Amino acid sequence: MAGTADNWVVTDVARGPGKLYAGLAIPGAGGRLILSSDGTPDATQNPSAVHLGMTEEGVSWSIKPTITNFPADEFQDPIISTVTGNEIAMTGSLLQIMNMAIVDILLQNATRSDLAGTQGVTIGTVDVLQYTSVACIFPIEESSGPTIYGVMHLYRAFNDQGLAAQITSKKLGATPFAFRGNAVTTRAKTDTTGRFYRQLAGAAS
Repeated sequence: MAGTADNWVVTDVARGPGKLYAGLAIPGAGGRLILSSDGTPDATQNPSAVHLGMTEEGVSWSIKPTITNFPADEFQDPIISTVTGNEIAMTGSLLQIMNMAIVDILLQNATRSDLAGTQGVTIGTVDVLQYTSVACIFPIEESSGPTIYGVMHLYRAFNDQGLAAQITSKKLGATPFAFRGNAVTTRAKTDTTGRFYRQLAGAAS
């Protein structure tokens, strides 16, 4: 009787560091975020892409379904379990808080306003939540170097952490972020919120 083969494959390991991008195009049905040969978003598909710069400790992302269990009085264990929700998010802390293009993406009630000799935003009332398409792109370990990449892409997301930083001589000023994925309701039911994938070959794809 044969055993089960071990699955120790180092080329399945995400090594980092990753890069976080916002302002991406939402791909059409059956499409995906296209990468340039250097692992960055293709500029033709994504002319408005913005790299959100350095992070304090990288980017964390999670895909967490909410499971509801239904019991019956006659059994100690649930008799039915079902998915009743999903929480998909990218979190971390950004360092380049003085880049106003980044601030404009992070802060819902900010409006870009560059006055003479300054770059900045005004802060006030907004009526509509502003969404952006965000992706974390990271190298996958392989013997020939980081030429194959993994991608976590949220089609329609918003940062719910605002903008906050402690300015002190003891550490760098960093603002927390949490991009939460919302469904694009016009897409297929199994493809409303995002795509997680790896390249199968290097270079642009």
